[in-house]
Amino acid sequence: MNNDPAKPQPRFDDLRGILHYVPQFRQKVFVIAFDGALMMQPVFASLLQDVAVLQSLNIEVVLVFGARAQVRALATKRGVTLHNDDGMGRTDAAGIEIAVDAIMHQCSDLVADLTALEMPVAVSNALAVHPAGVIDGVDLEFTGRIERVDAESLRALLKADIIPILPPLGYDGKGTTLRLNSDAVAVEVAIALQAAKVIFVAESGLAEASGSRLALLSVADARDMYRKKDPRHDVSMLSKLRYAALACQEGVPRVHIVNGMQDEALLAELFSNEGVGTMIHADDYQQIRKARASDVPGLLSMMQQSVDDAALVPRTRDQIQSKIKDFFILELDGHSIGSVAVHTYEEDGRKIAELACLFVRRSHKNQNHGRKLVAYAEEMARQRGCEVIVALSTQAFRFFEEKMGYTVSGPDALPASRREKYDKSGRNSKVLVKALK
Repeated sequence: MNNDPAKPQPRFDDLRGILHYVPQFRQKVFVIAFDGALMMQPVFASLLQDVAVLQSLNIEVVLVFGARAQVRALATKRGVTLHNDDGMGRTDAAGIEIAVDAIMHQCSDLVADLTALEMPVAVSNALAVHPAGVIDGVDLEFTGRIERVDAESLRALLKADIIPILPPLGYDGKGTTLRLNSDAVAVEVAIALQAAKVIFVAESGLAEASGSRLALLSVADARDMYRKKDPRHDVSMLSKLRYAALACQEGVPRVHIVNGMQDEALLAELFSNEGVGTMIHADDYQQIRKARASDVPGLLSMMQQSVDDAALVPRTRDQIQSKIKDFFILELDGHSIGSVAVHTYEEDGRKIAELACLFVRRSHKNQNHGRKLVAYAEEMARQRGCEVIVALSTQAFRFFEEKMGYTVSGPDALPASRREKYDKSGRNSKVLVKALK
């Protein structure tokens, strides 16, 4: 029991949230790649404890680590000038000597730290590599490329509850040691093992231009950021974006990039609905679906805060149940985080849609979920043959005007049956209208 008042007490809803994920993750392979710079920070001890937690939950963990910071530091100490420090450019004879010494020392320290946590580990040479050769007219010498991953040997270790460790080094058929990029190692291993996740634990995270966390990123956007060499990101982050896109393209459902300097970053990213890092996704991580009768209690609970804030009209269980075919649910990784309803009226031979009950959980606001729900509602209205859609709002009318292209109108824009309810409500909501093309 935690009796230390300086430490936060665990919340039961946190524990329930974790338990939701455990069955999904059990016996799944997670490839975790640490930036080398993190291994020189005090926070790294906590990250390794998080790895121990994952293994205790029967998650099969493979560890990869980068060595850019260690290689740089040793080169400076020895007065050696490097052509490349991350396994992506040219590695000459002096450079490979520095890399081998730095990485093997680093690997030894990692094994010692994991052993102290009573975690069985094994350093693996499961990578078959060849020299990268000549690229753009430059002989990369002792830089390698991965040809094949010995997935069977890695699976044998995992089956025995042994964590494989793969350093950013490989050995070709002639016994030559070659420098590898750790991001490439992580992704090639994940593809070979059909891993559920690749988790890049980096020195920093990804942010929007505004500075807020970039929570979700599509494969296309990740690839685009890499190709454009976004100046906000250093070569290490661009490498992660490049290989994250490749991983998703080759069947790894999700790749996460988390800021390892953030407290409890690894577990918070994996065991919370909203996460703390950036997830690059290739599957239907987000989906909007028709509501079901079983969703009614969750809808009532989810909307209660907005009802209390007078942003939504109170609705009873029976009212929602009777119109359940008009409701749609936005899910995020199996959790309901938002809703919208589309009611249809027919008047004078034309159909008019009403967008209603638009809601996004407070924890997921400012992530474009509201826009997605509105766009989805508009598409549903079009499919029903509606020419116009209306929305009533007391507090979010600026969102409809500025973000979604609606125009403030008056109550006369409402169908007669809806106008009657509007007048009786006394809410004096603004009426917003948009033509559907």
